Amino acid sequence: MGVFPDADYPGRELLGVGSPAEVMTRVLEGDPLEIRARCRERLEEEALLLSLHRLHLRALARTAHGAPRYRGSPPLDAWLRTCIDQSIADLLEEDRDEERSFALSDGELEHPYAYIADLLQCEPELARSACVAFNALPRDDRRTFFAVVIERTPLIRFVAQGNGPPTKVKDALRRAFRALGLADESWGSSEESDS
Repeated sequence: MGVFPDADYPGRELLGVGSPAEVMTRVLEGDPLEIRARCRERLEEEALLLSLHRLHLRALARTAHGAPRYRGSPPLDAWLRTCIDQSIADLLEEDRDEERSFALSDGELEHPYAYIADLLQCEPELARSACVAFNALPRDDRRTFFAVVIERTPLIRFVAQGNGPPTKVKDALRRAFRALGLADESWGSSEESDS
């Protein structure tokens, strides 16, 4: 058989017994594996504009689906991180596909872009486009935007923390603002003319 169902490993009581549906019930109730917190941490680390709720549900489903094959290797934390990272990749691909097909899910109020649409004062379709464009930026550009704009780290402090010269940081911010369809004049440019 090649599988050792009696092997003891962390999380076995949650993951090692029953069907994926039964595992889903156990890992959903009370979130004993802290998948929601892990998802939030990965979104912050990667500076992605994705719905935490949507990612949490996808990661729970992927965890439950993979549970019958999991036997303790790699370690539980690494395995869960892989499930979450694969869920992120799935959602990013779905968003790109929907964007290419101009599809928008039913129920705009529940749509994952409602928050961004409100923030940008635009329609959900435009918010989705902004998120897809932003999430396609290099990780450093996204992290710069999150640090300076969302977390409100002063630009001078962000630069002093070793994140590059001011021109590099301003260029990253300008690219992020453009991806989101926001005005970026206040951040200036390292180039005299970039039109």
